[in-house]
Amino acid sequence: MKKVLLVLLSVVFCTTYTVAQTPSWVNKRPVSEKEYIGIGMANTSDSNYIEIAKTNAYADIASQIATKVDKEAFMQTVDLDGKSRELFEEKVKNSMTAWIEGIEIKDSHTGNGKYYVYCTLDKKEYKKNADARKKEAIDKGLDYLKKGQEAESLMNLSQAALLYAQGLEYVEPWIFMELTTTIKGQKTNIPSELYNSYINVFSGMAITTNTSNIEAETFKNINIPVAACLSKNGEVIPNVKLKATFVNGDGTITPAIATDYNGTAEFYITNILSNENIQEIRIGIDDSFISSLPESYREIIGSNNFPAAKVTIVLAKGATTAFINVNDQNDLEGIERHISNILSEKYFKISEDPDAADCFVDISTKLDMGEVVTGTYNLNTCYCTLIIKIYNNQTQEFLMEYNLNNVKVLSPEHNSVEETISMCIREVMKRAKRELPNKLNKMKI
Repeated sequence: MKKVLLVLLSVVFCTTYTVAQTPSWVNKRPVSEKEYIGIGMANTSDSNYIEIAKTNAYADIASQIATKVDKEAFMQTVDLDGKSRELFEEKVKNSMTAWIEGIEIKDSHTGNGKYYVYCTLDKKEYKKNADARKKEAIDKGLDYLKKGQEAESLMNLSQAALLYAQGLEYVEPWIFMELTTTIKGQKTNIPSELYNSYINVFSGMAITTNTSNIEAETFKNINIPVAACLSKNGEVIPNVKLKATFVNGDGTITPAIATDYNGTAEFYITNILSNENIQEIRIGIDDSFISSLPESYREIIGSNNFPAAKVTIVLAKGATTAFINVNDQNDLEGIERHISNILSEKYFKISEDPDAADCFVDISTKLDMGEVVTGTYNLNTCYCTLIIKIYNNQTQEFLMEYNLNNVKVLSPEHNSVEETISMCIREVMKRAKRELPNKLNKMKI
């Protein structure tokens, strides 16, 4: 009986001791008029549980400081775009704990598989540090804003966008504050001004072209350039890079070029590579500069709102026709069907009449048998050659030649002749599908 009583007393004592050792702040958050209080917790099973708890406590304090974030002028500005608001709220959340100074760890506790930490931040000390950071953010943000405006006035728009973005990146940890200053007697919120300037760098712009329709022929260049003029609110804009690309059809166009003092950039279409009757090119602002912007801000500016112009290309006589001739030297019988598929995919309309075709395509192939490779399975070595020659069918002018010489193919010795030829055609066409289009893209009639 005495032993049982001792055991019960021991259990009661241990339980009482454990409860007594759990600090009151673990179960009930302290309240203080002079300090911000942060409580952080982590599971002791985590390898870095102390740092996790500390980070959570810092975040707890940060969230109290930023409780008015929804009411600040800047967040109201970006509220027009839910995606932008979400971006900046996340940035505030992630960056606040990095700059808050003066946090002290008052106590910690481990129990029931959890680790707790108790932190405080003196409100007066915080305000002193915050005021200094606030002034620094306003001054630096204003500097970026002025430099961006100067670049914009000189029509260096990509540089202006970069400066506005860098300004936003600098002030982003402080945007829960009222970062407002007076500029020329006007009260100005610096983050809002940077944001609006950034998203509107390219607004109000238009691109006009010297023509909206061009006649062309496949595999030929267009001698007359497409001239594109960039303007903003009726004034021409020099020194902005424009680029032209095919959105329907295919061809080669001279690369991106900056507008001259008249706001004009000229593009030459040096070859038409598609047999589609109606093709289209798009001329817009070269957006390659976006890669130089801070990554998180690239999507905000995007390129969907950039000005653009379209020019339609009409093939004067429809698709260029080609007649395919299989030479007497044709060991890879049946390969002409695969070649025809490549040629007709976008380059030619295949003609059955050799006299009516624009181009004459001559195909010859050769298959040489080599050594036998012995092993678990004996293999025959085949050496395959493919030669394609294209001529202007009207003038007999030589246009292009494509050669594949001695492509090595290993075929099981027990294969039939037909099976061996099929294997050889497959291997030869793997190369041809990669290489032949590049040759055709350089051809001109």
